[in-house]
Parts: sequence; C-alpha cells; structure tokens
Amino acid sequence: MRIPTRNILLAGIATLGTGGLAGAAFAQTPTAPAQPTTPPMEGQFAYPAASPPSFVNDNNNYQATPFKGPVANPTPGTIVIHLNGKVEVQAQAAWTSADQRVATAPAAGSLGSVLGNNGSGPVKLAPQALDSYARLYFGADGMASNGLRYGAAIELRQNFSGQISNNGSSGASGNSSLETIFVRRAFTYLAGEDWGIVRLGQADGVISIFDNGITTFQFLPTSNLEGGDLESNIPQNAVVPWYFVSQSGNEYGYSKAVYLSPQIAGFDFGVQYAPNTSNGFGLSGSNNALNGSITGSGTGTGLGCTVANSGCPTLSAGPGIQDGSRVLNLTTVGVRYQGLLGNVSVLAYGAYGISGTADYTGSTAPAVLGNTGTLASSRFNGKYDGLSFGNAGVALTYAGFTLGGNFIGGRTNGPLAAAPENGAGELAYTLGLKYVRGPLVMGIVGEIGWSQGNVNLSGISQRRGRGIDLGASYVVAPGLTVYGEYFYQDLQQSAFNFISNTAGGASGNLNNSIRSQGITFGNVVSF
Repeated sequence: MRIPTRNILLAGIATLGTGGLAGAAFAQTPTAPAQPTTPPMEGQFAYPAASPPSFVNDNNNYQATPFKGPVANPTPGTIVIHLNGKVEVQAQAAWTSADQRVATAPAAGSLGSVLGNNGSGPVKLAPQALDSYARLYFGADGMASNGLRYGAAIELRQNFSGQISNNGSSGASGNSSLETIFVRRAFTYLAGEDWGIVRLGQADGVISIFDNGITTFQFLPTSNLEGGDLESNIPQNAVVPWYFVSQSGNEYGYSKAVYLSPQIAGFDFGVQYAPNTSNGFGLSGSNNALNGSITGSGTGTGLGCTVANSGCPTLSAGPGIQDGSRVLNLTTVGVRYQGLLGNVSVLAYGAYGISGTADYTGSTAPAVLGNTGTLASSRFNGKYDGLSFGNAGVALTYAGFTLGGNFIGGRTNGPLAAAPENGAGELAYTLGLKYVRGPLVMGIVGEIGWSQGNVNLSGISQRRGRGIDLGASYVVAPGLTVYGEYFYQDLQQSAFNFISNTAGGASGNLNNSIRSQGITFGNVVSF
C-alpha cells in the first residue's frame, strides 16, 4: 500500500503534568489538560491517561472509536507512523530501618562469598542517589479502504545492572556497558467503531485500560506508589507491594487477547484471556540454563522446554517448589462508566478476575517446603488457589479537584500472584486527592493492604503494608516537566524477619516490621 508522505508522523510529543494521552500535546502553550466540561468521548477526554502507559497507548488504539489527540488519526488507505521517547533524571534520598545491620559471614559458594564478603561486620547504606533512565515508543496506526482500523505499538525500556564495589576491575564504564534495552509492551490491534477493538500481545489488560492510573492516583511521572522511582534505591523488603492491578508490570507484561466494546450511554465493557502469565516464547530451549535454580525445581538441567520441565511457560503440573504458583487461563471481565453527573465528571469501573493454577506434584515433606523448626505449624503444602478477585475504582472531578479510590479483594497475593492454598487472601484499598490548575498538578494518595506475604507463614500470620505519597509536578515548557515527591511506607508480619528475609523469627521481634521514607526531585523531557 502506498503511504502518502503527508500522513507519516515522526513528531515529538510533549508530556504535560498528568502525562499520557490527553495529557500530551505537540509544541503548544504549556498548560495541563483542562478539566472535563462535557461527557467523555469513549472515556479518555474526561480522564487523561496516567504516565506509565505514556505513548505506547495512543488516541487511536486505546478504544473502539479514535479521538483527536497527539497522534494523527489515519484516513482510509493511509498509515500513521510515530516515534516518541522520554528521558527522566532525578535526585533522591531514602532511608529505611534496614539501612544498617551487622553482616555475618556467608556460606561457602553463596553470592556473598563470591563477591568477596567472607567476614562479618557492620553494613550501612548511603541515602542519596542520582538516577536517570530512557524509554522509546514506536507505533503505527492505519486504516484500510473499507474503514477497518489496525496498528501496532512497541515500548522499549532501559535495563540496569547492579554495580558491585569498585575493586580495580569494575566501575561506571563496565557497569553502563551491561545496561540493555528490552521490550516492555508489544501488541497489534484491529478496531471498528461499530463493533469494538481487539488488542493482541504483550499489553495492558482490561483493568489497566479502565482505570488508566486515575482511581489509583498515579499522577506523577514517578508513578507514585505503583512501583514508584523512590522505591528503586531501598532494600526491597522495605517496599510495600503494589496491591492493585492497574499499570502493574504483572498485568501488562504477558501476552493476552483483550476485547473492548464501543461506548453506549457512557458505558463500555471489556474481557480478556491468556493461557498463562508469560510470553509463549519465554524460557524456551537452551536459553533457560538456570531453570532449576530459578524455579526451585532442583533439576538444574538447563534443558528449558526441550523436554517437559518446570521452566516451561505452558507448564500445567510440576514438582518444583514454585510450580504450583503458576497462573493458568487468566480471564478478566469488567464494565466502566464515564460521564457527567451535573457538573461532576465521573469515572467508575468494576472488574473480576479468575484463573487456575498449575498442579504441584512435588513432595509435601516439611523439609522440602521449608516448614521446619519454628514453622512446624505452617499450613503451606506447595499448592496454590487459582486467582479469584474483585477490583473497583471511582474518581470524581469538580473544579480541578479529583477525589477517589480503588479497592481489591479476594484470592491473590499481590498483583496477579496466586495465594497459597491454606494462606490468607488479599484486601486492600487506596484513597487519593488531586488538584490540577493549568500546568500545575499536586496531590496525595495513601494505601493499606493485607495479604499472605511469605507463603511459609500460611496459617501463622499475614502481612500488612501501608504507604502514603504526596507531590507535585509543573509543566515548565512543552515537553519539560519538573516534579517533587515524598513517601512513607511500613510493613509488618509476625514471625518474619525483614532484615534477614527469613521466616520463623519470634513474634514481637523488632525485625518483624520495617519502615522506609524518601524524597525526590526530578525532571522529564518527552519528545
């Protein structure tokens, strides 16, 4: 098909304070999206997309009917091609109750031993860090002569390698050469205004599309509490898990089929299906050299899926200690409403997710499962329940203020992670308030949740996490946004030692809880 030159778009997109679809524009006056004054057109005008999807989800591929936005709408017989990117730099400082400890000599052959830590002594982390990362977004949106819309999108991200202490053989040059680019999202789509849109591949599911980071209050370029940038420089045991599904990597990082209906009277519905939570090309052949140690199967064969093995993405049964947690046949259905009630703009959705899990065929002996010593009363048996959870969110906007929250509950242990058969389920909610005035966005969001946490503590205790995040961003010029943010988090689980990352410690031990806080200032240039 001939592609008219005038229809090829290789233009920069300047992201504004709230980010994303309606929060993006070409070189225009640097103002944030106006608050909605009319009913939304297929949803996205009333509530701009949050920053995580950024440009990979554009105004042509996110719903049944395209709308005017940063990417040109294709006309019959043409295709629009766009390339965008962003670079973000930030200075931050973070502190946790795990920053200082006394290290003991590691076992021979362990990672600590390999890195040269053969003794014991005090260990302390410095709070300050300077971070930077880059992302690239590619897309094509076409229209056949009969009006059928189609296209594809790709999101590439910068990967990082941890740098060990300089010892004459490692340093910034060697460390940066280990950084890679990887695919985070990649999907195709077909759409028609009369029948809906089908998206196929590694991409956002129903919940991420319906919520779009709005009712979960991901209003800063850092994504706030959803795996936010501030959490990257603290020990991971001090990070409160993101209990919700919207914009989580566990939700959009696997291949799936998603259908979204046209919008009728403000309502649309969606359904998605995936045979498992991986890309079918993953862990195949000899690439899975570390399969045994990764899955806990103990095989260590490195055969991947050249034969039926614990590392196969299509695994339905296996003896590996984590095999029972593999989610199968994940299906999600949901309904969304976007419209006006008087002068109040409303976004509300509800969704339900269900799945099966692989059958654990290994030993249930306490020594194999780790239920020994002080964990003798553990009810963990290596088996997991299928996912069964409900998720709902609502956001109300009036005169620049958006108030809302999100709720999730059911059989899950974090975003799309299976809960152990005899363990606790999950219950969590978040509440937030945001204010937008011109180029300024400011807000606050808090979350609290309960889940099983460590599976070996099934029937003994469950984990509670709390977090609060506040900050503001300002659009200085087209494509340039500056921001500041503060967060505080804490975690608690009886009989779990957050410092040593082990289960079985005495309840009441000071290490049964952990706290963290941090502050960051940064800027992002989008093009």
